[in-house]
Amino acid sequence: MSWFGTPCETGLWNHKGMATQSRPQMTEEEYLELERKADFRSEFVRGEMYAMAGGSLRHGRAIMNLGMLLGTQVASGDCSAFPSDVRVRTRQTGAHVYPDISVVCGKPEVVGNAADTLLNPKVIVEVLSPSTSDYDHGTKFALYREIPSLSDYIMVHINEAYIEQYTRQADSTWILHEYRDMNSALRIPSIGCEIALEQVYRGVFELPAPEEAVKHPRPANL
Repeated sequence: MSWFGTPCETGLWNHKGMATQSRPQMTEEEYLELERKADFRSEFVRGEMYAMAGGSLRHGRAIMNLGMLLGTQVASGDCSAFPSDVRVRTRQTGAHVYPDISVVCGKPEVVGNAADTLLNPKVIVEVLSPSTSDYDHGTKFALYREIPSLSDYIMVHINEAYIEQYTRQADSTWILHEYRDMNSALRIPSIGCEIALEQVYRGVFELPAPEEAVKHPRPANL
């Protein structure tokens, strides 16, 4: 994913990234009302709304590659792959986030009548950007673990051939599988998929590398 907000529960952020005055936290209903009218996407975490920035060429190519590969492999069964404009809500904290790719098996469960927010992804994929790697490994993974249906959380690096796959166990612990060999394959038994790393990274490293993380991200409402 790509974004330019960081969780900040105590105040506003100015143009220098410094906290200013405190303000009431936004409700989930207020977020959804604003988000459904907005021209750009924002995530909602712990009462704060964060705008998402555009991704790099490598980021976009990796999402396209893996999305097409997953979509093709699950098409013959009861699973469906969804792109990054499909929002996901977490159960306990009520966060609303946009995974790069979501896979749902069986009937999609959604929030309300709008049918624009998913509740039951089976697999979630995030393609990492320099500015979001820590967030995707930490806060966002913690949010995703709230989703009972989630069996696999996959993070794809774009500055090297490296994929991290966390798989939920029966006791709710998570096991990490790492893939670095371009001749190996990403295996996702929960949805019956096996994808060669060479296919995931096809054309990615021929594109310019993204810039380093921004130092002073800020929330969406400034």
